[in-house]
Amino acid sequence: MKKIILILIFSFVYGCGYTSLLKNQNQQNIKISINSTEGDFQTNNFIKNQIKLSSNPLSTKNFDINILSSYEKIIIAKDSAGVATDYKINISLDFIILSKNNLKVSYSDSINIKNNSENFEQIEYEREIKKNFASDIKDKLILYLLSLDDS
Repeated sequence: MKKIILILIFSFVYGCGYTSLLKNQNQQNIKISINSTEGDFQTNNFIKNQIKLSSNPLSTKNFDINILSSYEKIIIAKDSAGVATDYKINISLDFIILSKNNLKVSYSDSINIKNNSENFEQIEYEREIKKNFASDIKDKLILYLLSLDDS
């Protein structure tokens, strides 16, 4: 009886037909060339690596872009001793698509974080925030470029 129930569960889960919208995103047929970057070095490196992984060098659909990034860490709260306890991190990326008559696309986000007493952990946490932001923006940029290519 247990085997029959297990087989039924697997058949329902396996045959449900669910596929992610971004499943084949890494296999898109576009080539993105980055001509120049300005701004925050670490954010630029994360976004360049993300784009390089998603770009198909053999594609005939080529987009030349420049990247302008900014990273800002603002103190929003201090304790009674004057030590920062809360920060607001603002990250923004501007993409100038040279192959589409210098079309500019901007993405920005902000997050509030608590100060960690361990400096290394704080730096690593901010690094992860930048990495996650770059991954999210790469997805949005590719979808935007694909919509430009369709029109």
